[in-house]
Amino acid sequence: MGLITPIFLLGLLGIALPWWLHRLETQTTEREKFSTTRFLEASRRRIHVQKKLKYLLLMVLRMAFLALLAFAFARPVLFDEPDLAVNEDAIHHIIVMDTSFSMRTAGHLDIARQLASDILDDMSDDDIVSLYTASSNVQTISEATNDPDEIRALLDSIETDNGHLDLGIMVSSLNGMVEQNQARMTLHLISDFQQSGQAVRFADMIPDVINGRPLTLDVRQVELQELVNSTVEAVVTENRNTVIASIRTFGEPSTSLTRTATLTVNGVAMAEQDLAISGNGIVTVQFNNVVFEEGDNRVDVSLSPADSLPEDDIRHTVFDNSPPAPVLLLTDNPDSLGVTYLSAALETAPRGYEVEVVNVSDFDPRIMQRYPWLVIEDLGVINSGLESAVRDYINGGGSVFAGMGPRAAGLATVPVLGIPFAQPSTGPNGRPINLPITRIDNTHQALNDSGGWASVNARVFRPELEDEDRVLISQNAANPVLLERNIGAGRMLWLTTSLDNSTSDLPVKPVFVSFMSEVARYLSNEKLLVKEQLADSYLQLTQTGGASGQVVDPDGISLLSLQDTTSAQDVLLNKTGYYQVFTPAGEVLVAVNPDIRESDLTLMPAQALQNWQNIVAGTAPGEASIVSLAEDREAEPVEIEIWRVFLILLALMVLAESLLGNRYLNLKTGSL
Repeated sequence: MGLITPIFLLGLLGIALPWWLHRLETQTTEREKFSTTRFLEASRRRIHVQKKLKYLLLMVLRMAFLALLAFAFARPVLFDEPDLAVNEDAIHHIIVMDTSFSMRTAGHLDIARQLASDILDDMSDDDIVSLYTASSNVQTISEATNDPDEIRALLDSIETDNGHLDLGIMVSSLNGMVEQNQARMTLHLISDFQQSGQAVRFADMIPDVINGRPLTLDVRQVELQELVNSTVEAVVTENRNTVIASIRTFGEPSTSLTRTATLTVNGVAMAEQDLAISGNGIVTVQFNNVVFEEGDNRVDVSLSPADSLPEDDIRHTVFDNSPPAPVLLLTDNPDSLGVTYLSAALETAPRGYEVEVVNVSDFDPRIMQRYPWLVIEDLGVINSGLESAVRDYINGGGSVFAGMGPRAAGLATVPVLGIPFAQPSTGPNGRPINLPITRIDNTHQALNDSGGWASVNARVFRPELEDEDRVLISQNAANPVLLERNIGAGRMLWLTTSLDNSTSDLPVKPVFVSFMSEVARYLSNEKLLVKEQLADSYLQLTQTGGASGQVVDPDGISLLSLQDTTSAQDVLLNKTGYYQVFTPAGEVLVAVNPDIRESDLTLMPAQALQNWQNIVAGTAPGEASIVSLAEDREAEPVEIEIWRVFLILLALMVLAESLLGNRYLNLKTGSL
């Protein structure tokens, strides 16, 4: 045992304090009735007198408490001898097997197991070995052991997954995972060594030399021949009835190949086409007049017959055939340019919206409750009766997007909000001027994905803002362009310029379409999931319109417990196929496919692999370092800190001292 901070042992001198205190006793004066004290001689009263030691158990507890406290601050440690003691000739064999998606190529995993077994056969009796797998991340299969049979038994349990191997990330992970022993190291990498798996910077593939130990890199490749592989790279749906698939081929086949592409929708084969594949490149295939069900559809395009990597001969996609969401647009002129611009932008948004234009003179405010959000072309058209209804609608949880057009010019205050206008910005001639936009709050959800605001010029109204108004876009500190205010349970977004092109060129700029799409998604509270993701990515349930939800994987297994469904979760998508996501907003499908880089079976050049091994060998210590290590090859003991145990004992002793002290006090005063 040792001490990290032994100076705190000076605190042991404090154990004399309880001994000294226990030799002192305070006298208890008993009062008796007496007729007079006039004839008594005055005397000095002694409060403390020395007595024999009493309450020895209590004193021992207090002295032990102070001693333990001093030892706890001194931080004692125990030294545990490691299980593995290596001699000066021992080699630590670190076997890393590639289990990424490309290793699903026929026979590759069996070859990898055999190569690992050969390494075990060549080990000497003094060597130790550890086993890892590498894909999207590195996993420890076995810590260092001197029993090769233990590792050999684990090889059969290793299976491929759907991840992508980056050799730079793999080496970086190993740097922090390799066991801390004093043996020389040999890093055995067993992989197909795809060109697409090479790190962007070659330096990232050079392992650190841990503790100055010699390191040898042993590269063992499971495939030496270039393989031709075709995969379905992408599938898109156009016009709600046409499916277009891109078929990509890696490598040059010796002869032209013919493959069949099959379209399947919701498990039913719809059509198929024959393709001629001649070499590196992309071939597209189009399926027309495809009929989809309403809502999410499972769209699969597959290739046959199977090739070198049959696992990537199918691609999963989701096509949302939901009808456009209705949006209420209030205006005093259904034929105005503002209505035209708004309708075009919303109807072409990725989600798709059906704009229902209503003239305010014919509007029944009671129908507002049917819509989660609505648009007011010009706040100036709102009369007092409608203003009250709009305010109640927002208070109840509704959302409003509004502009300020020509009808708002004659108003003294902003309708619904009730704030006054300031004087507009004017030029040298005293007339209002258009200014460019210079400030944008990109942190706001309605502005995350829209760009191009710098080219927008507008002449704006200048409301006198209140504390609850949040400025999202402005020309300068005095000229806000887009503001937000929360009112009750709802919110209101409003532009201080028009939604036609009379005082602003925003509606004719490309940014207007993406901006309205983001506004619609924000105000309707639709936080849409990305419905096509890569294997080993994470599904963020906070993007489903609520924190709760259940996720069912492609095998029909529910991934979340009942408690997990009530909180935000990040779910690992480690299987290919379709995940079902159930939330309060409804059911959503998410298609998961392997990384397209795993389909490229092009190998790293043999010279690059040789250079890699040479560079790693060049970073190893010289002969002098090896000799110095040989002099002290005993395994270093492991330090185990035990001061936390002392703290637990201290807590127990405080409780015991308190109980025992109270008991003695009661006995002394006669309370028992």
